[in-house]
Amino acid sequence: MKKIIFLILTLANLLYAHNYNEVLLKAQASIFPKIVLLDKKLSNKLIDGKIVYTIVYDKNDYQTALDIRKFIDESYDGHFDEYEYKISLVEFSDLSNETQASAIYVLNTSMNMQKVAKIVKEKGVVAFSYDLENLKQGLLFSLLLEKSTVLYLNKENLDTQKVDFLDSLLQIVKFIDNDNG
Repeated sequence: MKKIIFLILTLANLLYAHNYNEVLLKAQASIFPKIVLLDKKLSNKLIDGKIVYTIVYDKNDYQTALDIRKFIDESYDGHFDEYEYKISLVEFSDLSNETQASAIYVLNTSMNMQKVAKIVKEKGVVAFSYDLENLKQGLLFSLLLEKSTVLYLNKENLDTQKVDFLDSLLQIVKFIDNDNG
């Protein structure tokens, strides 16, 4: 009987988790840390000399967050270029201004994305989103796999952030704004 209840609870948990494209997750996990390095003010965002890459997730997406952390660790082996990094997993409901972050990556959530956008703006860190639609809520970058890999940047949010990117990055992004995503 206990096994049946456990199985039902596990299946119910999976039903409420978001569906993710594994290839897209890996592409984002490969590229987003490199974009963090293009922030001219990155040294001001280090925490104890490290980049703190914070992954924000819904409760039901904890395993997805763990998988992303594992993929990044296997790909980068403790360093984004010359900077050591730490990956912090933060459940969406626990995210606050006190959350340590040099950059934030947000998985899909049923919560209000404007909370994340406000925190990101106050902290002055780069915010990445799994979902392109979240850029309209105040996040900065998303990446999609179309005919080729396309990096999207919300140009309206760029002006409100305390980040300054190398010009070479701005030459390769596709700009969107809140009106015409």
